[in-house]
Amino acid sequence: MRVLFNNIIAKIAIAIAILATAAGATAQTYTITLVNGTVHTYEASALDSIQFVGGTFGSTTGVGVKVYPSANSGHSVEFLYSQISSLVISGGAITVDTPTISPAGGSYTVAQSVTVATTTAGATVYYTTDGTTPSASNYTGRGSTTVTFTLNSSAVVKAIAIYNGTSSATASATFTIITDDDNNANANWHATTWTSNNLASGSGTPSSYGFWRLEVPHISSESNTSWLQKSTSSYGVTYAIEWSNTLIANRWTCYQFHAGNRNGSTTGSDTFKEDTELPSATRSKQTHYSSSGYSRGHLCPSADRKMSSEQNAQTYRFGNMQPQWQAHNGGQWNNLEADVRTWAGKCDTLFIVKAATIDNITLSGTTESGVYSTTYNGTTYSDLKCNGTLPVPKYFYMALLAYTKSSQDSGDGNYYGTFRALGIWTKHYNSGTKGADSSTHDWPVINEESAEYITIDELEARTGIDFFCNLPDDIEVVVEAADSKSWWSSGASLNR
Repeated sequence: MRVLFNNIIAKIAIAIAILATAAGATAQTYTITLVNGTVHTYEASALDSIQFVGGTFGSTTGVGVKVYPSANSGHSVEFLYSQISSLVISGGAITVDTPTISPAGGSYTVAQSVTVATTTAGATVYYTTDGTTPSASNYTGRGSTTVTFTLNSSAVVKAIAIYNGTSSATASATFTIITDDDNNANANWHATTWTSNNLASGSGTPSSYGFWRLEVPHISSESNTSWLQKSTSSYGVTYAIEWSNTLIANRWTCYQFHAGNRNGSTTGSDTFKEDTELPSATRSKQTHYSSSGYSRGHLCPSADRKMSSEQNAQTYRFGNMQPQWQAHNGGQWNNLEADVRTWAGKCDTLFIVKAATIDNITLSGTTESGVYSTTYNGTTYSDLKCNGTLPVPKYFYMALLAYTKSSQDSGDGNYYGTFRALGIWTKHYNSGTKGADSSTHDWPVINEESAEYITIDELEARTGIDFFCNLPDDIEVVVEAADSKSWWSSGASLNR
């Protein structure tokens, strides 16, 4: 009898093992589905950690998720919650199929009919619309296998399926029904000027071009504008730019520094080249710089992209440059670039915008030309151009946002500590008496002025550009107004 009993137990164990395999027992995975339909799946065993910035997905204070692969297995990746339609943690046990939410979240200007469904026959679907996790006792609505409802206002929809007491992983989708009080009122996904013929490659969306990333400023409303980003398969986005086809000038270059892309040793070996992704008639070229007296001034410098020769070569495209007097390019600007590399080592991720003034600016309430103009020996020189084509900026500046993951769980609603921002403003000076076209006229001697360290609010007031617009507005307001100079001064030369 004991032998028979043991055989029965053994057969039950085998049956359970087969059932578990059939039901999909797997290693734990994190599945992130974006609103544009892209799916990213990460095995827990291949990760160092996943960090939920500002709170978990669906929480009122949540910002996004940062994925950290194990050492040497890849670069870190971040997703804003506004990009994500669902974030599902599954595996490690017998599972019921996770429901799908259709459409997969996103921003809309009209009410949305939403369908939640599971493929597990006989399962009951439960959903909530207030961001809480549904259960058999906590739900907004339910249905057998499939349920459809209408959303008239913004909501975080979460859903599970339960079959015979076993729950699926939670599906989630964020729906933004855009109103005047939307919490990301100026984010790039709201931009009405974004059309396919504005894009350098001729097609795409803000999401497919990565312009939901935190470092990307609000895109310009200028109709004749190109946007593009450079990337490599191994290290992700190298940088992104906005290019004025009208002015033939870079409006800004932006990029990130983090542990996965800042410790390379590849030295600059590529030559300067036209950027063939920009419209051919409005590209900057070598002929625009030759014998001009101006340097080809990188915005994302070669020294910031040394993980591979491909990544490094991308910094040598003329779309990533502005005409600079070498006294500035090799002097104060070079010193500030070194400071940026120091600051990148102090935080988890440094979001960087580097730019020069090509549009009008506002200083002390007065409108000025953004390109170089001055009076010398009784003659006024306005709107100077490099070889008669490329605008010569009057000022160069940086907008910096540091994120420190160790500070993210303070829970006090004060994002000063998790995020710190700094604006830097510097006069584009020339220390010599002669410059471009010296046979025609003399350039003035301009004494080097110390860089100004200002809030992002002040930098936005001067330039008219909305930096870090993809942060939720309540966080953006706090961070961009804060004076965090004490944090930035450590290890750098803020008194230059």
